[in-house]
Amino acid sequence: MAVNTTAPAGAFAAFRVRDYRIYWSTGLVSNVGSAMQGVALDWYVLTLTHSGTALGWVVGLQFAPVLLFGLWGGVLADRYDRRTLLLWTQTLYALQASVLTVTVLCGLAPLWLLYVLSFALGCVFTVENPARLSFVTELVGRPLIPKAAGLNILSLNAARLIGPAIAGVLIGVIGTGWVFALNAVSFTVVLAGLLSIRPRVPQKRSVSRLPWAGAGTEGLRYVAARPELVGVFTIFGLVATFAVNFPTTLTLFAGRVFDVGSRGLGFMNTALAIGTVAGTIAATRGVSPRVRTVVVGALLFGAFEALAAVMPTYPAFLALLLPAGFTLMTLNTAVSAFVQSEVSDAMRGRVMAVYTVISMGGSPVGAPAIGWISQHAGVRWGLSAGAAIAILAAVGVALWLARRPPSTPTRGTRADLSFPRRLLARRGTSGARQAGEDPPPRRTPAGTER
Repeated sequence: MAVNTTAPAGAFAAFRVRDYRIYWSTGLVSNVGSAMQGVALDWYVLTLTHSGTALGWVVGLQFAPVLLFGLWGGVLADRYDRRTLLLWTQTLYALQASVLTVTVLCGLAPLWLLYVLSFALGCVFTVENPARLSFVTELVGRPLIPKAAGLNILSLNAARLIGPAIAGVLIGVIGTGWVFALNAVSFTVVLAGLLSIRPRVPQKRSVSRLPWAGAGTEGLRYVAARPELVGVFTIFGLVATFAVNFPTTLTLFAGRVFDVGSRGLGFMNTALAIGTVAGTIAATRGVSPRVRTVVVGALLFGAFEALAAVMPTYPAFLALLLPAGFTLMTLNTAVSAFVQSEVSDAMRGRVMAVYTVISMGGSPVGAPAIGWISQHAGVRWGLSAGAAIAILAAVGVALWLARRPPSTPTRGTRADLSFPRRLLARRGTSGARQAGEDPPPRRTPAGTER
């Protein structure tokens, strides 16, 4: 299969690659089904338990395996054929959705079983996500990585735009059990798409001879040697852990604050998704990902989320979800493109596993914590707490990076730290590097360049 060696202009340039078009379009169908199941499961748990804490645990348990085993999911992605891994994981996704369908329709789905199925879903995701993120580079080639990374996020957010709206209607018409059934069927589409992709000659995996423990922590060492990656991952991890708990907070806003039911919850998710789709397209069209974009995105997202938390009416709350979604996806797309462009091919699976752990591994802590705050202090305080953490994370990382001497960005990235440095320079801070100083030599761990 021919791979692009140049990077055509435009946000949708990666669609010129046949196999990527198939992969993206079939994945969109599956993502819509997963988004429908997510809304249906949240609503089912809330109607079953009437507990924000229980809802937070169901969400958190989906990502507990990411925190526990996430690094070794990246080892699998570097050790074995990624297309084969994706075929297995999509099959297991379909099995999980089928079990959920049968148990709910038969009235045999107590809360403990929902916990188990949520944890099982997370176990599959631990392997699937780094394999999926790494597999994209095999389809489009390095020059198109930023475009493909943005389009992948666009697929997820387009699904969040379509899926919750459909689920909000179907829950009231056919019930949550049949929504789970539709999700199970959707995985057959992505399986057919993966089978239709022409496989390339498998590349030799450099991790194949490493011990499992050493291979799992290699990605952490790779990231730790790069201050820009550490800063980006710190912001992204704190925002993802505490500020992005919309399955919990939006469900509680719909059921307890505005009393708009499942259809109103669907509209909330749709409004958020409209903003995220627009933000993803805007970020994908950008020239190159920068650290500055991540910092500003986190600041703006926290501000809009804080404003949404105090909105007194349902229409005003919906209106604030639009810019909140826009700035969140500006942040997410910038992080994904920056990380994908920063790493070498030999380390890609392990670094993307670190990305997965940081972006989702904190949910077992964040989701129950925000659920507990929402349960005892009110959902407005739960949403506000996440917004405050996002703002503090952005400010803290900006100050930390501004006090460090700049390092030379690796191929394909622009680690622009001038924004926080200018902020400090205006205050007379001595942390900015003086003009005329030579930058220190960059530490480059083994495996950086293939």
